[in-house]
Amino acid sequence: MTKKNYEDIASKILLLIGGKENISYCTHCVTRLRITTKDKSLIKVDEINKLSGVVGNQWSGEQFQIIIGNEVEDVYKAICKLADIKEEASIDENLDANVKNEKGIKGIFSTLLEILSSVLAPIIPAIVACGLLQGLLYSAQSLGWIDPANETYTFFFTCSQVAFYFLPILVGYSAGKRFKCNPILAATTAGILMSPSFSALAGTQIKLFGVIPVMYAGYASTVIPAILTVYFQSHVERLCKRFVPKMIDIIVTPLVTVMISAIVGWTILAPIGGWLGTFVAEGILWLYTSLGPIGGAICGAVYPFMLMTGMQVAMSPITVQNLATLGYDFIYPCTAASNAAMAVCALYIFWKSKDENTKSMGLSTGITGLIGVTEPVFFGLIAKYKKALIATVVGGAAGGLVMGAFTVQYLSFGFVPFGTIVLAMTETFPYYMIGVCIAMVVAFVMMYLLKWKD
Repeated sequence: MTKKNYEDIASKILLLIGGKENISYCTHCVTRLRITTKDKSLIKVDEINKLSGVVGNQWSGEQFQIIIGNEVEDVYKAICKLADIKEEASIDENLDANVKNEKGIKGIFSTLLEILSSVLAPIIPAIVACGLLQGLLYSAQSLGWIDPANETYTFFFTCSQVAFYFLPILVGYSAGKRFKCNPILAATTAGILMSPSFSALAGTQIKLFGVIPVMYAGYASTVIPAILTVYFQSHVERLCKRFVPKMIDIIVTPLVTVMISAIVGWTILAPIGGWLGTFVAEGILWLYTSLGPIGGAICGAVYPFMLMTGMQVAMSPITVQNLATLGYDFIYPCTAASNAAMAVCALYIFWKSKDENTKSMGLSTGITGLIGVTEPVFFGLIAKYKKALIATVVGGAAGGLVMGAFTVQYLSFGFVPFGTIVLAMTETFPYYMIGVCIAMVVAFVMMYLLKWKD
């Protein structure tokens, strides 16, 4: 789209949501406009769905989401310009607009997902950078281009470990921003939890002041201990700022905040967080080691529904924990199978459809789906056609079956199946390709057997 096209679609969207006067808040994420309106009844959902450039739309709580795809930022800027509203930064807090209006168990679960998403999303580039470097090194080693004993290899391999080893500090800083406390102090407290000096004493118990028991453990590469401790720290900091005189705030507040948080973190929160992280990681690992193929098939089958509800963010902490503790992740290969199935369904629709708009959407979203951007293909096509959804589920399950059977490895966050394929180049790479290909073939065959047509 050109600048003129962005302004054209922006003006039409504004008109169909009830005008700029009906907007109470507007932001965007990677693929969607996220709009909160004053009067939902003014939104003409069906007409918005028919606009050229709009892949689809959905309600998420009180938030109306318009799926644009990769050009969402340009459309968003055009809307802000035409409506004369302030541009907001693209959001990481995927569920923030929803959780305020949800109560009970669902509200609690949504809140937890929102926290995990908003804390982990900002640090994913660091994990991707180090993960890609690991993938490149592994590929070069496998192809015989470099000796792993070579000092150059050792240098870059050490570089590739940094984001994972110092993960608590990255998480601490991000959590500090999320919980609205000093992120530098938060990173400092997280650094205390993972200090190599303390890690070297893992298994040793001491008593602070001769009374408070502290069991040293290794918290490097963990996630949950830092999040819990920084959450507690945010309350300590706010309490200090409430009672400490401004004159000595800069001295007293940091000292009291860090020291109290370090003590409570080491004695209570970090052990709880460490246990939770281990429990989740070992639980998922158990699913694969005990039910391998079945676990992989289930993951590949249900992923489209997780994508539909935004539940895919729940997998992020598991992925982070796997990368930190195992050095690889086994969830991504299953999502790769599901993404591959979705992409093939879109390309099948491109092949069979007689409608030019549908054909265009099938081709464009099918290609981006193969790269690893699947929201446009899911909301634009898969969610609209029941047969395409069935084919995606069956294809994803078939591919996931292979991924689970061989515990296929993926080295970092990335774009699956083919966007960052270098991260799959481990000893299980042949099975990765087999799983992806099976997912694609089965999805294609299902579309044929189900006799999909416009």
